[in-house]
Amino acid sequence: MRAAAALAITGILAALAACVPPLSAPIDSPVFARRPPLPGQPGYLETIKYVDDGLRYIAPNAGFLVSASGEMCFLGSIVPGVTLELLPQHYWCMSPFDVSAVDAIENDTSYVNRVRLWCRHSSPQCAHKIAYPDQFDDMTIANSITAETIPFRRERDAIEYLVYLMGGDIGRGEAVTGGPIPLDSPPPAASVGALTLATEDTR
Repeated sequence: MRAAAALAITGILAALAACVPPLSAPIDSPVFARRPPLPGQPGYLETIKYVDDGLRYIAPNAGFLVSASGEMCFLGSIVPGVTLELLPQHYWCMSPFDVSAVDAIENDTSYVNRVRLWCRHSSPQCAHKIAYPDQFDDMTIANSITAETIPFRRERDAIEYLVYLMGGDIGRGEAVTGGPIPLDSPPPAASVGALTLATEDTR
């Protein structure tokens, strides 16, 4: 009986894995680190791993990476809509240049907290799904990406910091600047503060 159950679980996991289209290599390439780390702060690859660890803490088949095209991709994102739905077999990706804000969202129902990346007003549907065609799921673009993670506030800070490292400009008025800030410009204090990649506090 146990052997049959284990075999069934293995089959389900294999089927889910088969639903995930392979992303082009290389992933997490340092070529997309367009700014150096701030003094005393973690580097590009350390920050990617920290974000990935937070998602995997919630679900072992979730994950985070930077794609070969330089987009931030979440495996196991929550599909936006009236009824939120978790689809672990799909990647949802967004360019760091299109991120306008990152929210840390408390969940008082499941107590599994979340982060949400919002598209810029000038890129209203910048989030897109990477998945094999599915006749029952025709959502391929969205204005945000939501993912469950721990610790959600530090994960929010890490994602904002990663956007900065990759050349993005969260917190800078898009309507004022009209485009990305210079790569040698420091991030706004309200947007990227001191980032401590500690894991003992899961709030």
